[in-house]
Amino acid sequence: MATIKPVPGKKGVWEIRFDTEDPATGKRRQHRRHFAGTKPEADKYVIKLQAEILKGEYDIDLEQATVREYLQKWLREYGKPNLAYRTYESYSGTIRNHILPNMGGMKLTALKPAHIQSYYSKMAASKEDGGAGLSGTSVLYHHRVLREALSHAVNMGYIPYNPAERVQPPRKNRPEIKALAIEQAQYILATYKEHRIYPCILIAIKTGMRLGEICGLRWQNVDLEAGTISVTHALQRQNSILILKEPKTKKSRRCIPIPADLVAGLKRIQHQQKQDKLSFGKGYDARDFVCAWEDGRPFDPDYISKAWAKIIKNDNNIPDGVRFHDLRHTHATILLSQDVNIKIVQERLGHESITTTGDIYSHVTPAMQQKAVNVLEQVFNK
Repeated sequence: MATIKPVPGKKGVWEIRFDTEDPATGKRRQHRRHFAGTKPEADKYVIKLQAEILKGEYDIDLEQATVREYLQKWLREYGKPNLAYRTYESYSGTIRNHILPNMGGMKLTALKPAHIQSYYSKMAASKEDGGAGLSGTSVLYHHRVLREALSHAVNMGYIPYNPAERVQPPRKNRPEIKALAIEQAQYILATYKEHRIYPCILIAIKTGMRLGEICGLRWQNVDLEAGTISVTHALQRQNSILILKEPKTKKSRRCIPIPADLVAGLKRIQHQQKQDKLSFGKGYDARDFVCAWEDGRPFDPDYISKAWAKIIKNDNNIPDGVRFHDLRHTHATILLSQDVNIKIVQERLGHESITTTGDIYSHVTPAMQQKAVNVLEQVFNK
């Protein structure tokens, strides 16, 4: 039987006491927890708690667990089976390198919003001030990891509420866009036609596809007659092996209409690959990648990034610091600057929401606003 009493001096905080049987000795053990919320919410929590105890689902060990013990358990039992490989690796690194050294020794049940807020402040503070010097975007990622892990703890009944949800998360830094001008994009397409990674460059500028999507593109997803590319997979490295992964979101899975010059370029690539297939015979990779080596093996996204970096380093006509990913930004910026509807741009890029597209390419908006003013002046001043 559980009892609920208000905690003196703490409005909206309730002390819950209940007993369980120690499975090893058979003896009764008394437990005490604090719950923040209304009395009806505390009553519901107790009902849920009692049901877990009756079913044998209440985890006694985690009642005294530290943040370290819980997060390690969460990664092991929830993260690894349910998260994408790269997400799991990234979450693990964030937890191991940052969260555990700062909060790992605390009891999970003692973790409060103030502790998390203090942690965010420390991560964002400069190294000169004793902080980690992380950007707002990086700290926001830490918030995402903590919020997800602690939400699971609430669902499992380990803690009464998610302290990360009661903290004001840091603002995400506005990404620096290094899009090429139309003339620069034309220069690259004209200059590097014979370069090994030209097919990737061509597709990136003409479609705005992500690098992993380009490397994972297969001929079965290209309709040269209709002039479309269907994005269904991305090529990623997992445990030193390149694998095809389905897109994370529904919007990433999309059909992109392509211009005639890209159709012509793809036909030339396809013709060359037919010659390669004859040369390699059965040794040719049967998966039929569009961007591939002579034996049909797909280009590694890391290889493309490094090859692009060499191009940038050796060509003074291309601005320094332009990444391969910025070809995607170039595609979007060119379309927006030519008054293509932002909804169309969102669909081509595979953004989950039009808000994302607007936030990333807000630098284009002033020019579009001025064009709108010019149109109004032309209409009403005839």
